[in-house]
Amino acid sequence: MAKQSIFRVYFSKLHRILSSFVENNGDTLFDEIARRAFVNNAFDGALTLLGILMGNVVLGEINPPTIISTGLGVCLAMGMSGTFGRYFSERAERKHALRQIEKYMFTDLSGSILEKESKKKVIVISLVDGLSPTIAAAIPLIPFILAQSMLITVNLSIILSFALDFSVLFVLGVFLGKLSNENIFLHGILVVGVGFVTGLVILFSSIFFA
Repeated sequence: MAKQSIFRVYFSKLHRILSSFVENNGDTLFDEIARRAFVNNAFDGALTLLGILMGNVVLGEINPPTIISTGLGVCLAMGMSGTFGRYFSERAERKHALRQIEKYMFTDLSGSILEKESKKKVIVISLVDGLSPTIAAAIPLIPFILAQSMLITVNLSIILSFALDFSVLFVLGVFLGKLSNENIFLHGILVVGVGFVTGLVILFSSIFFA
């Protein structure tokens, strides 16, 4: 009886500690995942659009309608893939995590605050995962939309599109620098540098295989 009583006291304390930790730190854990999803996927979107721009420049076929349709198609594909792919994978992981917590805590978390918060975060993370590459890739397309509307010249749209793409990369670098409490300008330059190197690789590979 004494051992059972000690076990119950120990389990009760452990239950309170685990419950307190999960409820107090759940948002932070999920927010970290959302931040990583935002940066990773926005970076993918910006570099993907950079690849489309470089390919068209190398081929010498700067046709705004073609670039817009191709870019929007890529935006839609990345958005749908990111949103639903992340939703199903994140939902499965969260379900698994909840079942593990239930197993160790010997309790049913159905309808609990933790389960509701988990479902909400799955949706938020999925939207971040899908929207971040879509927006990052769509921003550099704006000059071509203006060129299609004959508000600016095609040559100017090319320059502005590259400038916007590298600006997106710079902002992502600044965000990472601020997040890590390091030099934001340096981080911005580093991420832009990665984009520049990627552009050169695409350029030389396109020339080599042309």
